Amino acid sequence: MKDLFRPSSTVVIGVSARWFNLGKEIARNLLEFNYDGVIRLVGTEPGVIFGHRIHTSLEEIEEPIDLAIILTPAATIPGLMEQCGRKGIKRVIIESGGFGEFSGEEDRLSDQIVAIAKKYGIRFIGPNCIGIVNWTNGLATPFMPMKNVFRKGSVGIIAQSGGVALSLLYMFDSEQIGLSKFAAIGNKLNIDENDLIEHYLEDPDTSVICLYLESIEDGRRLCEIGRRSPKPIVVHKANIGSLSRVIASSHTAALANDDQVVDAALRQAGIVRFKDMQSYLDFVKILQLPRMKGRNLAIVSRSGGHAVIAADAAATYGFSLPPFPQQFLDEIRKHLRADVIRLTNPLDLGDLFDFQVYIRIVEHTLQEDNIDGVLFLHTYSAASPEKAASRRLLQSVAGLPAKYGKPVAMCISCEQMEMSTLHKEFEFPIFLSPERAVEAFDRAIAFHARRSSIRPAEEIVRPAQAPDDETIRSLIYRAMAEGRSPLLHEALEMIRAAGIRVPEFIPVLEPEIPESELRRFPGPYAVKIIASGVSHKSDEGGVILGLQDDEAVRSAAMDMWAGFGKAPDAGMIGVVVQKMATRRPGSYELIIGGKRDPQFGPVVMVGYGGIFVEFFGKIALRMAPLSRDEIDGMIDELPGAEILKGVRGRPAVDRNALIEAILGVAYLMVNFPEIREIDVNPIICSPSGAMAVDARVVLGKGGSGH
Repeated sequence: MKDLFRPSSTVVIGVSARWFNLGKEIARNLLEFNYDGVIRLVGTEPGVIFGHRIHTSLEEIEEPIDLAIILTPAATIPGLMEQCGRKGIKRVIIESGGFGEFSGEEDRLSDQIVAIAKKYGIRFIGPNCIGIVNWTNGLATPFMPMKNVFRKGSVGIIAQSGGVALSLLYMFDSEQIGLSKFAAIGNKLNIDENDLIEHYLEDPDTSVICLYLESIEDGRRLCEIGRRSPKPIVVHKANIGSLSRVIASSHTAALANDDQVVDAALRQAGIVRFKDMQSYLDFVKILQLPRMKGRNLAIVSRSGGHAVIAADAAATYGFSLPPFPQQFLDEIRKHLRADVIRLTNPLDLGDLFDFQVYIRIVEHTLQEDNIDGVLFLHTYSAASPEKAASRRLLQSVAGLPAKYGKPVAMCISCEQMEMSTLHKEFEFPIFLSPERAVEAFDRAIAFHARRSSIRPAEEIVRPAQAPDDETIRSLIYRAMAEGRSPLLHEALEMIRAAGIRVPEFIPVLEPEIPESELRRFPGPYAVKIIASGVSHKSDEGGVILGLQDDEAVRSAAMDMWAGFGKAPDAGMIGVVVQKMATRRPGSYELIIGGKRDPQFGPVVMVGYGGIFVEFFGKIALRMAPLSRDEIDGMIDELPGAEILKGVRGRPAVDRNALIEAILGVAYLMVNFPEIREIDVNPIICSPSGAMAVDARVVLGKGGSGH
């Protein structure tokens, strides 16, 4: 990637001297941004633009070329890629569209250029993109005219959409956020966001990595990078609804991900995910300030009303407002005109008009050991004589965070034109409301807390009871050999072999249940159907509970054979006779599941079962493998998780047993790639342990077994 962003020579292919030509605009941008390398131009007709000769083929250029930027009709790209390969050009940006955005014949061209790139060892960005900008060397490849007016800084942008990439670029620049690198990657047939993030991590000019994505093809790699990244990675992941999926598919050939998995996986990896641009912007702003290391906030405001709003926001997001020392407040009181305001935190300075004192107040506040950050609220009118003094005040306050290593979030109220002037001339983040500034503080603190809790790979653990891999593997192979997924009794055996407790059970694959089988364990019993065509046993009459004796069990089994055995679609094979699990006081039904996500690999979920499924609804998800701390976090993430710890005299469930059961499902998903899905539903968690009473396992090939 370094060669992509720092080429010593660049050729633009698709240039014309005609008045309207997008390739010509690429050349113009290279000159506008003062690209420090050699520029070569290629087009179908000879000519001269901007003092540079237009060659009619790459072969005319004798000197070596590091980077080719191509903007020609899609059908010409394979041939041009061949020419690049023969000339030894190893880095290419393909800005042309027409490569699978509409899932038509153009897919063939995509396959061709991918194959040519592999043949010659070429890495390329695109197609259907606007390329890259590097503020260090002036490399600017977009095809729309641009002005070199952007602030240079430390934020790197990666976006799947060229339009959104430019929006981020303009938005950040207008909000005092300087930029280091920019990449709009389009269809990402070769170079994707992961490749570019890896480069940005090594780039000394970049300290914050900002992404806009419509699809994630290799989420597992993205999360692995996120886990080890010392730099904040911020993502706006769009394309989450059915309508937006249609738009994105025609735009960048994007495929929608399971959004719950995206949310959970990115959070687990310490990557901050947003679904709206405004919160995204506020978070990137707060990252430009020193880290707030605790939740003790000082509010210094010129307006009493703004101070109240800010205090409410602080309470909403769980910040403390420590009192100021009395000696400090007494010193402030000396400068008040009427002394009619009660001084406290938040500090209302509406009666103070000496802005030099404001500066000393903020500086003294930052020196207090019990203050972690300051929210500074200032209001003024551009028509007032105090405009110049207010600007000097803001500039002075802006220099204090670097001096004291604590953040000052500045919220300013003034006319729109004056705010525009501040945005242009001020090198400091400005927040438009106290609530947004406090929310940004909260998100930043949560981000740093998550980053510090991310576990290294070596801390991944196995279930305490060593799983029986041989049994699990034989059950999988037997089912695969017969072109199906495990049946109910096999699924129960499988999860038991993974260390998850199940009640005693026997499979009976014939209508008559031998008396000797029923003597193996005492009742009460449950009888459950084993059938390849019955998806929901309970709903379809395939489960009968509370059977007290042998006769009741036999009768229930015969009824099932009579009902389902004659239905060809049911595919009845037999029944499971299972000892009824005892539901003690303080017991709760939960669901533990696993699925193999195409982008993020094995993921594990936990949620409430039984009567709580519809009441709570929400589940907790994580990528596997898992540590016990991560599972702890999953359980605590469930709505009303406090009930599992014991409330109103009810005992707490055996949390360690629940953790071990989740570890068992994670172990199966990680170590047996043939498994596509697992449902352990319900698992009864009580003060004395966790017992799985039903299970379903689906393999990658074949039907589902129950």
